[in-house]
Amino acid sequence: MTPHRFADITQLANEFFALAPIGMAILRLEEPKNPASLRILALNPAVNRVSDVPTAAVGKRIDQDFPAIANTPFPGQLAEIMRTGVAANLGEGPGTYDPSRVFTLTAFPIPPDCVGLVFEDITERRQQQRRAHESEIRYRKIFEASAAAICMFDAKDRKLIDTNPRFVDMLGLGSSAQLIGKTLETFGFWIDSDEYAALLTQLRAQHSIREASVTFRTFGGQVRRALVALELFVVEGMEYVLGIFWRV
Repeated sequence: MTPHRFADITQLANEFFALAPIGMAILRLEEPKNPASLRILALNPAVNRVSDVPTAAVGKRIDQDFPAIANTPFPGQLAEIMRTGVAANLGEGPGTYDPSRVFTLTAFPIPPDCVGLVFEDITERRQQQRRAHESEIRYRKIFEASAAAICMFDAKDRKLIDTNPRFVDMLGLGSSAQLIGKTLETFGFWIDSDEYAALLTQLRAQHSIREASVTFRTFGGQVRRALVALELFVVEGMEYVLGIFWRV
C-alpha cells in the first residue's frame, strides 16, 4: 500500500469517527493488573449525547480523574473483554442529558491494549417493542373475552396453537391445555380431509373465507354444526389459520 493511499484511509477513518451518528470512545489499559488504569484516547462528538464525560476528558485516566467510575465494576468489565478478545453488550440505560432516550453500550477489544465503546440509541426500537407488547395485550383481552369460539392452528398439520375460553366451552372441555398441540381431527373437525383440502386451497387463493359450515364432535361425543370464518396468514414461511366459530 502506498503512503498516499494509507493517508487517504487514515483520513477517512478519522472522518468516520468524528461524523458517526453513534457515540464512540477508545480507551487504553496502561497497567495490565489495574483495570482502572484505562486512559481515554478518543471521544467522538456523538458520545456527548449519552455521557457526561466532556471532550476535555481525552487523555485522562479513569483511576486518576474519575474515581466514581473507578470504584464500579465497569473497568473490570472492560479489562475482561480485552483479556478474552470477545465483544460484549454491557447493558442499556437513559442518556445523561436526555433521560427520555435509551442507549445501549457495547465494548469490543482493540489489540493489544485498547478497548472501543459504542453507544447506540435504541429509543425507537424500545418504543416499537412497547407498542407491540401493548397491542398484544389488547389482542389477548379481545381474544379471551370474545363471545365467538376462536382458535389458531398450523395450516399444514392442523395442530392447535391457541384457543380462547369460548372454543374450549364449545368442545365441552375444561381448559385450553387439553387442546394445544393436538390436531383438529382429534375433536372431529373436518373428518372429510377433502373438505379441509378444498378450504385450504380457497384460503390460499383468497386469504379469507367469511363463512363455511363444519361438523365437529364435542368431548362428550355429540355431533354438532358450526359456521366458521377463516383467515390465512404467513409468518416466516409458515402458514397459520385463524378460525372464528359460531354454533348453528
